[in-house]
Amino acid sequence: MEYSNKTNQFLSKIDQTCQNYQLIMPGLSILCAISGGPDSVCLLKACLYLQDKYNYQLAIAHIHHGLRGDNADRDARFVQNLAKNANIPFHLKQVNVFAYKQRHKCCLEEAARDLRYESLKDICLSENYNTIALGHNADDTAEQLLMNLIRGTGPRGLIGIVPRRKFSDVHNITIIRPLIHVYRDEIKAFLARSNQVFMHDETNDNTNFLRNRIRHHLIPILESYNPQIKVSLNRLADIQRIDTQWQTMVAEQTISELMQKEQHNQITLKSRFLKSNHLSVVRSVFRQAINKVKGNLRRITHDHIQTLSNWLMASDKSRLMHLPDKIFVKITNNEVNICKGAGNLQSSSALKFCYCIEEPGKIKIPECNMILQLDLLANNYVKRENYLFSENNVFLDADVVSFPIIVRSIEAGDYFQPLGMTGHQKLKKFLSNQKIPRSRRSQIPVLISQNKIVWVVGLRISQSASLDPSTQRVLECRCIFNQ
Repeated sequence: MEYSNKTNQFLSKIDQTCQNYQLIMPGLSILCAISGGPDSVCLLKACLYLQDKYNYQLAIAHIHHGLRGDNADRDARFVQNLAKNANIPFHLKQVNVFAYKQRHKCCLEEAARDLRYESLKDICLSENYNTIALGHNADDTAEQLLMNLIRGTGPRGLIGIVPRRKFSDVHNITIIRPLIHVYRDEIKAFLARSNQVFMHDETNDNTNFLRNRIRHHLIPILESYNPQIKVSLNRLADIQRIDTQWQTMVAEQTISELMQKEQHNQITLKSRFLKSNHLSVVRSVFRQAINKVKGNLRRITHDHIQTLSNWLMASDKSRLMHLPDKIFVKITNNEVNICKGAGNLQSSSALKFCYCIEEPGKIKIPECNMILQLDLLANNYVKRENYLFSENNVFLDADVVSFPIIVRSIEAGDYFQPLGMTGHQKLKKFLSNQKIPRSRRSQIPVLISQNKIVWVVGLRISQSASLDPSTQRVLECRCIFNQ
């Protein structure tokens, strides 16, 4: 087929991306994830164009999320026709996003994403595809960087969307993104020149979603300051991606050198040698080791990694951190033990601990022989005198105290503003004034929100987290001691 110069240049740009990142090689079996929108339709046309050159198998998958009624059915039929016209296999998978959202207590976007990737993996395993092609483009990278910055991120959040990655350490599936260096305007121009129709997903116009607000509101404002802002953000992502690859290589090498034991769901490292490394390496090792055990780094925050690094450097006592998804990290003078589930970790009353609470609910603190119950109370207006306070049952201003909430043992240097005081006080002095024996202090947890102590459990809440006439939402916190 003959193409115009602009079309040839566009397709050559995609081909060059595939060569630069080794995305496509002869003999691959590629499953294209096609939604029917402009990006995925462009992805399909590009993969069909490159098929003769690289000689790979090609198939289409469409995930029906069940969210958009007749329009979702229309998109599924459209994609099925694309597969029929291209004479390649078509796989349709329907998922229940709302049921998954309720079961896993996550947002709608996260539920849809999880089910989408899980469905693509299942199709690959059942049909023997080894590669998944996705239609993310350079605009998506710019939006992702801005979203990460708004939510709060470290350097690793600036790598954007990577062109190529393993699906997981368990499955021999690779995810590729051939369009990652072309922009949305280029894609639409290419489709217009090709007279290729595509579907429009109306949810992309819904500015209730952060990504859409960034796309439709924030980026146009930034472009008024720098018309090339998306190019600049993509350049930043490329620079950071290379630096992160180097950090990952150093972390892998360090883990290999310090490994004492590696088995299913558990890694043990030599802590004394790890702490002799630069802090940047220490952080990278913690991230990489947790990723090996957990399978991903979702919900692992900079605060988690920073706390673990600080504990390693102090190493005066054994310490235990409970991370999301039942990941436990125990640090002693000799070992760093990272495992899934606490079955292999022995606890003691003197053990330092740290738990991350992602949402209201119940969490066990075995080191203190207690259960913490956190409940959000939905009130339009709250008066402090309406609530009965006790040492083990308190009410906090939920507009000040936000999730995730950290529950940990007391650390040297801790301070807070006790209820009723105008200034801050060292926690050590507060406990002394309360006549708390030193032997009991290691078993008193503190609740922390946004790096501030909001409750010394069983003793006092902070002034900043107390209810006042402007309080709209209340977080009830109860500690229940095991009998």
